[in-house]
Amino acid sequence: MHFHLDPQGNALRVLVANGITGIREMYSGIPIATLTAWRARPENPRIAVAGFLDGPLMVTSASTPDAYAVGSADEARVAVALLAARGADFLKVYNSLPREAYFEIAQESKRLGIPFAGHVPEAVSPAEASEAGQHSEEHLINILLACSTREEELRRQRIATMTDPAIPGLERGLQLGFPDPTGLFDTYDEAKAAALFKMFVKNGTWQTPTLALLQSFAADKARARRLLYMQDLSAEQFDAWIARIGVLLERYKKLVEAMHRAGVEFLAGTDTGPNNPVPVGTGLHDELELLVDSGFTPMEALQTATRNPARYFGTLKDMGTIEPGKLADLVLLDANPLEDIRNTRKISLVVLRGSPVAPAIP
Repeated sequence: MHFHLDPQGNALRVLVANGITGIREMYSGIPIATLTAWRARPENPRIAVAGFLDGPLMVTSASTPDAYAVGSADEARVAVALLAARGADFLKVYNSLPREAYFEIAQESKRLGIPFAGHVPEAVSPAEASEAGQHSEEHLINILLACSTREEELRRQRIATMTDPAIPGLERGLQLGFPDPTGLFDTYDEAKAAALFKMFVKNGTWQTPTLALLQSFAADKARARRLLYMQDLSAEQFDAWIARIGVLLERYKKLVEAMHRAGVEFLAGTDTGPNNPVPVGTGLHDELELLVDSGFTPMEALQTATRNPARYFGTLKDMGTIEPGKLADLVLLDANPLEDIRNTRKISLVVLRGSPVAPAIP
């Protein structure tokens, strides 16, 4: 439920072989028309296709089709209409959207009947995004900040980081993607957290934590070191970032556990893509294991990748569970995942659209 395809679509075969029969493609610079053609092929997984919306800090070019940088309500309104007309299944919102543009996107998407999801912009709180109708919030962005007694101060600092021209773009991405625990962890307020989680439940705001993204940095340091935004770091800087990411992962697992206990709904996503160290296909199995580590039962973890996405998309009558009359997207396992969630990796056969299409990849 959070995936980024490579430009050639080579990941599609690997996904199916690993038991993944559908993805929510969270924008990778691949045209909507191309993704629509790919998903029509019977051997490919089903694909939910995004149109992309960010603020004026985003630089658009020929490599960013079906993406718009909007700085005002008027620009946002036009962009939403254009992406809906091009066949986007949903709109992905991103970090630098101004408040005015964001809330216009929320209003216009509701009017046109196209959901919006993605990053909670820095100028908007997770609570405001939930109230505005954002269908899912990704990566736990600013959830801890929203539970902090220093929320407004820390948000101003993040906005300053985002807009400071003296901070190189790659450094900015690291700072915003992996926030400094100092002053964040120790200002967590249980009452604020409980109120926020209650709002998520009331509004049906889904969360896609992508814990596998953080784990993958430590699990494959060699691959992480080759990433564009890690290449220029010194050995000491690289080790410091890996250590911070590890600390964040452990805190996020506790946060997910608290949200889950409060009744917040979750989706299994990984943020796998060419610019991240998460392995294609197996990353989802990592995410399920991490959710179990975060207090989910194996059944609850499985549902974040099966029943919950169908509920999220409003397609439960056709998919998400195994019942007569539903679409035959099935994974046959050699061991019971309810006994051990790691058994989801023991794939005997994958059936997509009623046909066996791939053996398991070891």
